[in-house]
Amino acid sequence: MLTIFTPAYNREKELKRLYESLLEQDFLNFEWLIVDDGSVDNTEQVVSKMVKDKKIAIRYVKQENRGKSCAVNHGIDLAEGELFFCIDSDDFFVPNVLKKVWEEYEKIRDDEEIAGIGFLHWHTGTENVVGTEYPCDGMVDTYFNIYNKHGVKGDKQFAFKTSVMRKYKFPEIPNEKFVPEALLFNRISNEYKMVFFNTSIVYKEYLESGYTSRYFDLAKRNPQGQALYYKELYKLCPTLYNVAAYDMFCIYAKKRMFEAVKEHPNRLLSLLMYFPAYIKYLQKESKK
Repeated sequence: MLTIFTPAYNREKELKRLYESLLEQDFLNFEWLIVDDGSVDNTEQVVSKMVKDKKIAIRYVKQENRGKSCAVNHGIDLAEGELFFCIDSDDFFVPNVLKKVWEEYEKIRDDEEIAGIGFLHWHTGTENVVGTEYPCDGMVDTYFNIYNKHGVKGDKQFAFKTSVMRKYKFPEIPNEKFVPEALLFNRISNEYKMVFFNTSIVYKEYLESGYTSRYFDLAKRNPQGQALYYKELYKLCPTLYNVAAYDMFCIYAKKRMFEAVKEHPNRLLSLLMYFPAYIKYLQKESKK
């Protein structure tokens, strides 16, 4: 079985569209698992009506507001499917694509070197690919290499074996509610490859209230997760930018300079980039 997982926060209108797209699938061996991250709108009532319709299998769980990363971790724990497909509440499926997802998964189910499969997004209302396609259809490589070696651009849609996701859940940082997905995916890249297909299966919507449109504001309010991301990214991609970004988010986290430098894998570079990072921090804060 496939677990379609959706973390939701105040998305009563958008969930209806996602629900309707699930009804348009010709593959029904899935559960739709929704973790409501403390919504204060009518999300619960909207989902309750969907459940009562009994057209597809839906499980709904509500938690206190702890952020998307914690909601995903909760979903991973609850998932009953062997493939975990996370789709945001403001996105929705292209008709009749889940059969393709499952067929490709069955090909890699028993391959212990493969963590999952990747597909493309279309911009909502178009057949224009978000970013760029993969270099070739069915290519096998790591998530990290797709972006950093092959130069693929833009958001993509991934589905991972649930067993892998349970090994690589998001770190939960006290007093923070967001950790970049790429941190988790990069960790998976250290051990597993994926198979990537040039098939668009999801319409991607970029809402003004969504994570993508307010990313930096979100990042600086959750700086420890960002600093951890850039710290680990440096090990995969040792650039000055990644060092400076680490330092800047340590500044946002109010971490002392020598503490930040001590925790970085390249202490000398972290020390050298600390002053430029502080200047960048001041520039960003002056734009408030």
